[in-house]
Amino acid sequence: MNRIAQKSIHFIKIIIKLITGVPFLTLSIFGNLIVGLFALVVYFLEKDINPKLNTYLDSLWWSFSTTTTVGYGDIVPITDTGKVIGIGLMLVGVALFSIYTALFARAILDDPDYMD
Repeated sequence: MNRIAQKSIHFIKIIIKLITGVPFLTLSIFGNLIVGLFALVVYFLEKDINPKLNTYLDSLWWSFSTTTTVGYGDIVPITDTGKVIGIGLMLVGVALFSIYTALFARAILDDPDYMD
């Protein structure tokens, strides 16, 4: 097997070990619970007010797009409270993805074969 194939297999093993580890799984579960909770709060807060928010799935779409900082703008909160919740969710999203990035970097940099 050539060197590139060996390095690729080694890298895949590092990533599999990372994503099956307790820190990554805990962060994923916690992050998804936060996204779902924010979606639920905004849904109940704006379901009768916001014409773009008709179902829980609509609010879940908004919550995920806000958390990932994509923010398509197809669904936006219209109440002041909804906007404040959105700001909080943006901050949570930045923090979550920063932690994911740190976990990936640590997994790669802690590998003794990284610099080979």
